[in-house]
Amino acid sequence: MRGLGDHLSIGERIAFYRKRRGYTQEVLAGLVGRSTDWLAKIETGRRKPPRIDMLAELSRILRVQLGDLLG
Repeated sequence: MRGLGDHLSIGERIAFYRKRRGYTQEVLAGLVGRSTDWLAKIETGRRKPPRIDMLAELSRILRVQLGDLLG
């Protein structure tokens, strides 16, 4: 996604890569041990982006570089 999504928030990037992997919010949230509501709020910007350790876990599960989530 290099260059394509420079205007996207971290949450929007998480949603982009989640959809690209074919995961539902419920599946991805379960893989990181969080609720679907938590992930939905992250993706829509109603909650602050997760801490770096959680972002690292998300990037590992989504199989993307951490920098791709950070922008």
